[in-house]
Amino acid sequence: MEETAEKVVEHLEAEVKGLLGLLEELAWALPPGPFSPAPDLLGDDHF
Repeated sequence: MEETAEKVVEHLEAEVKGLLGLLEELAWALPPGPFSPAPDLLGDDHF
């Protein structure tokens, strides 16, 4: 059971990282606005 939970957590972590990467790419594609340049959604210490 514990091994299954660990695998699920690893899978979810990978999915979240992928989604954050896509959001960051989309943020750079947005037209300039009051918050330009686009924010780093993953922060300075992302993996």
